[in-house]
Amino acid sequence: MEDRQELALEQYDFQVKNRRRARGAVLLDTNEGLRLMREYTSITSHFAFENEVKEHLRLQGMKQLDWAVKNKAGEWVTVCETGEQYVVYEWYAGEDCDYKSSQGLMEIAANLGRLHQCLKNYAQVPVSVGETLLQQYDRHNREMKRVYTYMKGKKRKSDFERFAMGCYAKFAAQAAGAREKLRQSEYYQTHGSETRDVCHGGYNYHNLIQTKEGLATTNFEHAAKGIQLMDLVYFMRKTMEKNLWNWEKGKAIWEGYIENVALEGGEKEFVSTTLSYPIKYWKLLNQYMNGKKTWISDKSLEKMKDVQEQEERKAQFLKRLAAFEKNN
Repeated sequence: MEDRQELALEQYDFQVKNRRRARGAVLLDTNEGLRLMREYTSITSHFAFENEVKEHLRLQGMKQLDWAVKNKAGEWVTVCETGEQYVVYEWYAGEDCDYKSSQGLMEIAANLGRLHQCLKNYAQVPVSVGETLLQQYDRHNREMKRVYTYMKGKKRKSDFERFAMGCYAKFAAQAAGAREKLRQSEYYQTHGSETRDVCHGGYNYHNLIQTKEGLATTNFEHAAKGIQLMDLVYFMRKTMEKNLWNWEKGKAIWEGYIENVALEGGEKEFVSTTLSYPIKYWKLLNQYMNGKKTWISDKSLEKMKDVQEQEERKAQFLKRLAAFEKNN
């Protein structure tokens, strides 16, 4: 593999002084600064879309992004004779983002708000979002019911299966309630099936670098035209689970985001509704159904118990958020 990497690097103008492995890539210290090289089995049309989105962001003033670097031939993608494809990106020296401090979370959320403002009305005409969120919820609800029915029909049940079945009625009702609120949402009715906006698609602390100049936003592989607020929902859920749905941390995210994006009542309700859906319970049931059922580890049971505790904390957080918005 290193021989192939060397062949690819020969096609660039910079000189590599040092290198080390990074997550799914190679971090390069070059005479022109840090670079990140990734190998791809195939390059789709989405790569061109990513570059267009990042160029649009640059023109809007967001310059700390993972730009693709052209090789000596002026190409974004370097293809070796043996078929491997490589892309080199500009990278940044910095630290992991602090998702444990309120100040750090506020800064991350504000950065997301700026990104969304820049990518609002990106498409010239509205485009379909593919499978709608309502369709996803309907599919998830059917899948949860199917798993429950399967478990119920088993004569010998594991501790995980008994615990998951004990939670089902509560989570099924919670999922149905979120689905109904979403169906009635005026905001969703307007934005749920088509949009002109672009979202990051994977906005979390793993894709951000804290530099001396501020936050660098990376990894636009999942960028797509869609409901931008789903970026906020995804980021809040992932981060708040790490912070046990602490009120001050969630409030910091909320206030950081609305610092750049003025949310109306319907938009705030949409965020709360989608956060209320028990997605982690569905994920665990889905993993169970797709995995081996002859032996279920104790870790699976621990995860299911953790989901139950997290959902209780989340419910309290959402109640407090509703009261906070009502009084502000």
